[in-house]
Amino acid sequence: MFYIVYLASMVVYLICGIRWDRMLNFWDPITLEFLVFPCILILFVTGSFQAFGRAFLVAFGKREYETSQYRESLLSVNMVMGTASVFGGICFLIGISNSIRSLDWSELDNIGWLFLDLSVAAISLFYALLICMILLPVCFMLKKELCRKVAPDTEI
Repeated sequence: MFYIVYLASMVVYLICGIRWDRMLNFWDPITLEFLVFPCILILFVTGSFQAFGRAFLVAFGKREYETSQYRESLLSVNMVMGTASVFGGICFLIGISNSIRSLDWSELDNIGWLFLDLSVAAISLFYALLICMILLPVCFMLKKELCRKVAPDTEI
């Protein structure tokens, strides 16, 4: 329940920060695919789809699991957060390097284009951080449940 409140408040927070009239400036499906595809691929290669789905069931408080399943779910969530961060950085570097290579350095007026391209390249970092922002509470809830399972009598 609290996870839904968190997600709803983050959506409102982002919409207020971005503003409705500028929402389309932050929509780049190619970059989003570039980040989401490796996350799905890493889950597929490691066989962690079920553990990743289980992490959201823990976040919504639907089921109780064994300690090993909590660990596996925590690992899958951390893996997706790391993958999104790495590929967000790679996409940012690709965008910046393409921008610098295509820039005409003979005129100083063209340097302004570099700053415009920087804002486009930064969208990949925005998406990576957005994925991490969505998964961060799930990660903390899994850690909390794992601590509760391992040492139920100690305070956190």
